[in-house]
Amino acid sequence: MDEAGETESFGAERLSDAAGPTAKKDRLREWILLDGNRLVVAGGVLGLVLVVVVAVERLGWVPLQRDQPTFYMFSALISGNLTLVTVVVSINQLLLGRELETPGSLESEIQNVIEYREEVEDHAGEIAPVKPLGFLELLFENTRKEAQRIGGMTFGAVGRETRSEVDEVVEALTDHADNVLHVLDASGSNTFDVLSVTLTTNYAQEINRIRRIRARHGDDLPESVMEALDNLIEHLQKVDVARQYFKSLYLQEELSSLSRVLLYAGIPAELVSVLALLAFTAQKGTPVLQYAHVLLPVTVTVGFLPLALLLSFIVRTATVTERTAATIPFTTPSQEQ
Repeated sequence: MDEAGETESFGAERLSDAAGPTAKKDRLREWILLDGNRLVVAGGVLGLVLVVVVAVERLGWVPLQRDQPTFYMFSALISGNLTLVTVVVSINQLLLGRELETPGSLESEIQNVIEYREEVEDHAGEIAPVKPLGFLELLFENTRKEAQRIGGMTFGAVGRETRSEVDEVVEALTDHADNVLHVLDASGSNTFDVLSVTLTTNYAQEINRIRRIRARHGDDLPESVMEALDNLIEHLQKVDVARQYFKSLYLQEELSSLSRVLLYAGIPAELVSVLALLAFTAQKGTPVLQYAHVLLPVTVTVGFLPLALLLSFIVRTATVTERTAATIPFTTPSQEQ
């Protein structure tokens, strides 16, 4: 069939326990880009900076025989960090300031969210949880049940070819929903843990396959099966709506955290850099300069703290944005990894 060559992207790669060097590299890459604690990732960046500076110093490339280059370096770190913290925090506040809306806009937005929630509850036949984790679990449980229901409805009611195509979609969606529910059971309840489960696809390919089945075999499919396929498409679309909404919540939380962490880290980094600059102004033979070979790597590493934090946070927000750029009915290669 035509769609056999289409990319099937249910995120199994991220959820599987594949072995081998390539899989380990992929897991490390995903940990750095998404799954790892941002403070730990920043710590890894600082550790790498420390190792490089110490190695360069041990190789004799930094003899510390002249003070002037050291002054330039710490002056650049001080001014650079001031600019970095100020600009990033200001931009984040501008972005978050867009969330300030009029009462009418807020009322309209809240009403849209309520209507969406009620639609999900109508399909599920129960009240949906208020937390993202429970809400997403309900969405995938609904999708899994609907897919299995379609599989049962086509048994003995359609031709072999049609049933084979329907079974492929049903089996793939069922397996994917099982994997997602398993990961959700083992994950935390914060917004990013919930969002990360849905990053690998927006179901555009799967919806397209269902539409092809309806277009090709509509004459052979009972009306009840056609309605069930329409309901399945609606379930998948609701998952994508939830993903985009949780993404907006996550980005607000992440940008707020980044602003706060940068402010907390910026003051110590600036203080250490200023003290180091003042220390290197001492006369030759001063006790503090006797430990310059130890002082230099440590102070330079601390001076890179704001940049390391910015890197660790922005890498994840950029990856999330890239993998959720398109919404149904479109998709992008980065969303089908």
